[in-house]
Amino acid sequence: MKHLWQAAMEALENGVRENDLFFDVADTSSPYGEATVKNAYHPYGPSEGHIAVNPYYSYEEIFSPVIKPGRISRLTQFLCDLLLHHLWEVDAFSGTNRDAFYVKFLEEDILKGAFGPELPLADFTVGEIHKIAYFYLRLCRTGEAERCFCDMMRSLYRNAWVNVREDGGVVLIVNHAASAADERRVSAIRSIFLQAGRSCRIFWEIPPGIVECKETTIGNFVLF
Repeated sequence: MKHLWQAAMEALENGVRENDLFFDVADTSSPYGEATVKNAYHPYGPSEGHIAVNPYYSYEEIFSPVIKPGRISRLTQFLCDLLLHHLWEVDAFSGTNRDAFYVKFLEEDILKGAFGPELPLADFTVGEIHKIAYFYLRLCRTGEAERCFCDMMRSLYRNAWVNVREDGGVVLIVNHAASAADERRVSAIRSIFLQAGRSCRIFWEIPPGIVECKETTIGNFVLF
């Protein structure tokens, strides 16, 4: 299943003219996606430009007043087609989807100080603020604090990794030379993505391991 603009582009790439596209809002729609091209797997591509659409997937507030329960009249189908023609073009030309809009608004809130002094904005680039917004949205959806924390750290420091101990504590290996700015950045990410009171030990350039086990010593480091 695809987003509306993806299904429209697939039909166009298979030879359907834009004027022949018809966004078909059926009586029942799949809840697992927004749109799918009818006859997309025909050996010669879609024979018609019909795209089956679940109008409630992204645009419930727009279509709820338009579509009433029961069989959809032909006039309503044509009205929905007009609306969906406009919506897919807006999505295609703006290059954004629903998640991108959420991230954009969250990014604006962060830049306005939504996280307070714990997030020193001067220590992050605009692109890094965008990543914080993206992974924070994912955290709100999944609740996977360790995974989001790890992915966010890897986006800032390519060689960083996170280990969750049996007691629930977190060990962060940054693998990067420490500086005052980097310490503030890591502290900010820790406060945003890990629950208050969560134990988190931070190592900058010393990998942890096992004490007095020479066979597993890495270079000149003593493992513990």
